[in-house]
Amino acid sequence: MIYSFTVRNFLSVADEQTISFASTSDKTMRDILTVEVKPNCFINKLGIFYGANASGKTNILYAMEAAFEILFQPKNDKSQAMRFTPFALRKNEPTYFKLIFFKEGVQYDYEVSYNGNHILFENLDYYPNNVKALFYHRDFTGDDTQPHIEFGSTLKLSAKTKQTLREDTFNNHSVLSTFGKKSLKEDAALFANLYNWIHRYVHNVNGDKQNRYMIAEMNDVCNDNAKKQFYLNLLRKADFNITDFRVIENTDIVPQNLLDAVSALSIPDDQKFNIMHDVIFTNHYVNGDFNIESNDQSMGTLRYIERLDYLYDMIMGNHIYLLDEIGSNLHYDLTVYYLNLFLMNSQPQSQLIFATHNIMLLDEDFVRRDMVYLVDKDSQTAESQYTRVCDMGLHKNLSLFKAYKIGKLGAVPEMGSFYLNTKSEC
Repeated sequence: MIYSFTVRNFLSVADEQTISFASTSDKTMRDILTVEVKPNCFINKLGIFYGANASGKTNILYAMEAAFEILFQPKNDKSQAMRFTPFALRKNEPTYFKLIFFKEGVQYDYEVSYNGNHILFENLDYYPNNVKALFYHRDFTGDDTQPHIEFGSTLKLSAKTKQTLREDTFNNHSVLSTFGKKSLKEDAALFANLYNWIHRYVHNVNGDKQNRYMIAEMNDVCNDNAKKQFYLNLLRKADFNITDFRVIENTDIVPQNLLDAVSALSIPDDQKFNIMHDVIFTNHYVNGDFNIESNDQSMGTLRYIERLDYLYDMIMGNHIYLLDEIGSNLHYDLTVYYLNLFLMNSQPQSQLIFATHNIMLLDEDFVRRDMVYLVDKDSQTAESQYTRVCDMGLHKNLSLFKAYKIGKLGAVPEMGSFYLNTKSEC
């Protein structure tokens, strides 16, 4: 779980901003909404960002994604550029991230500063037995020289493993990510555990696939009976009247010569599968059943099915998901239902962090003030500013929904008059 995140000079964030998901002393639904990751240290299972369009809500999600990407993703070419998207007016300054997160009750503190070509420094500490210890520290020494890397003694790495890590850590990726391109011996077990945990349980914004191919994904679901039953159960509960779905070939619709041409294309296999197949949904009503193809399903139904993939993961394991516009194309009640499904059924240390425009959520009992961040963009500097609602000194009886709706809390678009002057002026 993510405890806190600090960012400087990334997209719309210029000056340093820190986001905390640590629970306050608020006792509201603590047993459901928070997790005690170590004695007297509680983390919220939900994190919510509100703000106007282009205020920086999504940017903070991408910043967290980028931090984990640097920590986890290796590079096989030392000249490959890094994902460097600084604030527009600070392109000559480095980006800085600090992540504090917990894996299986152990705290990790990760710091990194980098530019488009290399990491300037990075430091990873961890707390075995709740005592701070060095995992590793690295400093940049030059474009064509190895970084200086120091390993903590508690790792108990052999001299050969240290040498391998030093030689294969390029300036454009983290020391930990080197594990992803090397086979190391048993003494690197702590490296393996952390690397594999990030790989399996920490996800990019809106999932790990840049391009989602719904039909190919649904075919995977059809081949996993437990997951398919999960989908059907929740589609039924969501009142879509869908009782079954199956994947079919498009041979009756698409000419064979076109299918052959698609098969020969140099495109991802999932994309080929999507073109050559379709999903048929069986809908049940009192007068009988009928089938609907995926192209004829509503956007809301398809978006809900997409979200079920994330929910399934968070129920089956302790996953971290970052979602942008969680309620897009969904009825409000369905969004609330989805969030309650997560809270009531997910694994204890699953965490869902999302951006939304749906202000009615602020009136829900399961939304604590320490979960909510309001995002404003400074009109003079274009910098994003993040304010945690619990730090605003608001009266406990104040309705967040009403206060936000009337603009009392900020983080809303500033619009002018409804009346337009359409007359041309000389």
